[in-house]
Amino acid sequence: MAEQDFAHVARRTIVRAVEEATDAGALAVEAEHLLLAIASEPEQVGPVLDEFGLDRAAIVGMLAVERERSLATAGIGSVDRGRLAATPRRTRPGWGTSAREAIVRGSRLGRRDRQRTSEADLLTGILQAELGTVPRAFAYAGVDRVAVVARLRERA
Repeated sequence: MAEQDFAHVARRTIVRAVEEATDAGALAVEAEHLLLAIASEPEQVGPVLDEFGLDRAAIVGMLAVERERSLATAGIGSVDRGRLAATPRRTRPGWGTSAREAIVRGSRLGRRDRQRTSEADLLTGILQAELGTVPRAFAYAGVDRVAVVARLRERA
């Protein structure tokens, strides 16, 4: 994705998401990396995340459950976490579809009401996805994404 595509998105969150993906050895930055970046140092959305028990540790746990369940669906039993670790990356990861779509959804929200996309807009864009790792992680954890989005909108 080109830098100008990020003009209305909180750059600090984008930088942290790239770091999350790099640390995970991921080939691409995905929505879960954006979510972890926001949860690591929430600026605006901290109270809403707290209300739903969504600190960084909780989200890491939710994503771990999602990974285990996805592997089980593919017929892969419990695997030592060390074996799931990717080879450390030496280059910057690319942009995955889930991250691009989340940014686009969040940017549309920001443009509708303001000139700039807020952290709340980006989080809403992440949570509005119907398919993917983040929606599955929230479903497995029993966290209502729609309720989180509604609360974000109330606080806007």
